[in-house]
Amino acid sequence: MKLLLFGGTFDPPHNGHIRLLQSAIQAVQPDKVIVMPAGVPPHKAASATPASLRLTMCQCFLPLHPDLTISDWEIGRGGKNYTIDTVCMLEQAYPGAEIYLSVGSDMLTTFTEWRCWQDLLQKAVLVVQSRYDGDESRLQAAAARLAEYGGRVVFAKAPVLEAASSDVRSGRLGPEVLPPLVQRITRQYHLYERAQNMDAKQAEKMVRHCLSKKRYTHTINVRDMAVHLAEKYGADPEKAELAALLHDAVKERSREDLLRILQENAIIAQNAQNSPPPVWHGICAAILAQTEWGVTDPEVLSAIRCHTTGRPGMTKLDKIIYLSDMISAERDYPEVHELRRLAEEDLDTAVRTAVEKNIEWMRQSGKSIDPLSLAALEDLKRQAESGPQNREVTHE
Repeated sequence: MKLLLFGGTFDPPHNGHIRLLQSAIQAVQPDKVIVMPAGVPPHKAASATPASLRLTMCQCFLPLHPDLTISDWEIGRGGKNYTIDTVCMLEQAYPGAEIYLSVGSDMLTTFTEWRCWQDLLQKAVLVVQSRYDGDESRLQAAAARLAEYGGRVVFAKAPVLEAASSDVRSGRLGPEVLPPLVQRITRQYHLYERAQNMDAKQAEKMVRHCLSKKRYTHTINVRDMAVHLAEKYGADPEKAELAALLHDAVKERSREDLLRILQENAIIAQNAQNSPPPVWHGICAAILAQTEWGVTDPEVLSAIRCHTTGRPGMTKLDKIIYLSDMISAERDYPEVHELRRLAEEDLDTAVRTAVEKNIEWMRQSGKSIDPLSLAALEDLKRQAESGPQNREVTHE
């Protein structure tokens, strides 16, 4: 039996998805098709649109194959879920089935970033279709590289429709790219009506629904600390609150999803995919805040973006969010008490010490250090050496 798995966030499903699945069905001729909306967190805006509505919108795929099932397995499973988990589940549910996995062209070129990607190559045949005109040679090269590890790739052909769900959510594309069923649901539930000037109340509501309990608790603690430091050192408490609430908004999404956000927003991302993956979530949160959540304040966007790395020329708000993330109430590492003491005495000294500690921990653990962190530390040291007259005044 041939089983075709077609997964994605589907927030919302659009006509590009329809074409992708149609061409995959034509190329594979499967006996069964399973459409699998992603759970939380692996893919994009499962956090923004209720899972029940994404499942309902996926009914637009039903006419494409006589044995097509829309599965809520990933959504119902909860917690982190990776494609390898889903494929292993399908192996058990359909013993002996030959599994075909539909992946977007951008995913093929970054497949080696996936969890257990070599195991996936042994368990499933990849079905790929170009999403953009002119990228065939790039995809062929990626397939050749995977073939060296035993990967099997089937190329499906269909007219390209350059569309992305993020374009619909941000308003760059209108409802004309959506199937009729999806158009009706988006109108009925007022989905993708872009937020204007998101405030802290809206941000808190969003992260409460999209983060785990542990991550949400951390976010609220960072918010409380950031507001306190903003009031102490003369920054804008409202900006501090908003930046703190959004700083980890995409922390629990998968590496694949974060990489996709960076690739789809290449100009804003500024080659951020070359940075160590642990810092991607801050950059992606700033990107989505700007493109989808209606945040327009450059100071807030900067603080979200650099909250894990710092940067040369950090603003007072940058420093407050960076430090608040490291000394929030639930943190219990040995050095946190000293950092909290410093935070009450001098913001610049506390931030410089925090960046030094962070870099030291990264080196001790053998992890990659983002060049921005090294540059930030050098800049903070220069400011300290130059004396108070050349530093931003941070005391009350």
